[in-house]
Amino acid sequence: MIRARWQEAGLHLLRGLAFVLSVYLAFLVLWGYNYRRHSPAKELGLQVKPYTTAQLYRLADTLVQQVNGYKAALGDTLGVTPPDRDSAQIFRRAIQAYRKAETQWPSLHYEYPSIKPALFGRWLNYMGVTGYLNPFTNEAQVNTTTPFFMRPFTTCHEIAHQLGYAPEETANFIGYLAASQAQDVRFRYAAHFEMFLYSTGQLSRRDTALARQVWERAVPGVKADYRVLTDFYKAYRGPLDDYSQLIYDQYLKANKQEKGIYSYSEVVGWLIAYLRIQ
Repeated sequence: MIRARWQEAGLHLLRGLAFVLSVYLAFLVLWGYNYRRHSPAKELGLQVKPYTTAQLYRLADTLVQQVNGYKAALGDTLGVTPPDRDSAQIFRRAIQAYRKAETQWPSLHYEYPSIKPALFGRWLNYMGVTGYLNPFTNEAQVNTTTPFFMRPFTTCHEIAHQLGYAPEETANFIGYLAASQAQDVRFRYAAHFEMFLYSTGQLSRRDTALARQVWERAVPGVKADYRVLTDFYKAYRGPLDDYSQLIYDQYLKANKQEKGIYSYSEVVGWLIAYLRIQ
């Protein structure tokens, strides 16, 4: 009887393993191959190279000026960015932004729009997830419970994944290109705010004093948005966040993103090449 139960358990284990392998194979066939795609640097006419601390500082300084300007265009340099909670409207404007960007970069053609609010947004906050792509349906899922001034860029980032740009730093850059082309100032602010955070984050790892100098030049409204963002995630901080970050880090490394979770920040190399910061 014991041998029979062990045999039954072994069969269940094999069936479970076969199911996992089938799902993984479907993932590779439907979308995972995009991690093996060539970098779009050549089609965009960019030479992405290792960057110096001086270049990183100049990038952060450029971005703080831009983000301050867009904050002023929103008419609120002292407080939090005015809300736009209409997700459907954000999704429509993101599609329009890609259509505009396509006129300059044809490879950003977005033929079959499919963007939806994530069903379990609040639960995703415990893992620090602002959005994701469903690789089996190729639908962009946006966490609409996050601070509203982040959602325009998140939407553009997930659309970049839909277009087959799998590496996170590449999706960040493509999302930046599209969002910065949008007529809606909230999109341009969101794109530059996100890039500003990445650049100052990278700079602080090399020289905290320089990063502090850049932050001091940010208008009070930009700092207010950053406080809203940090306070938002404090409420969800816990062991689940740490475990999910570790698992996702290993997932990215397994898919040829050597820097794992830190690959998002590598968008600064693309920005330096795009803005031609010397």
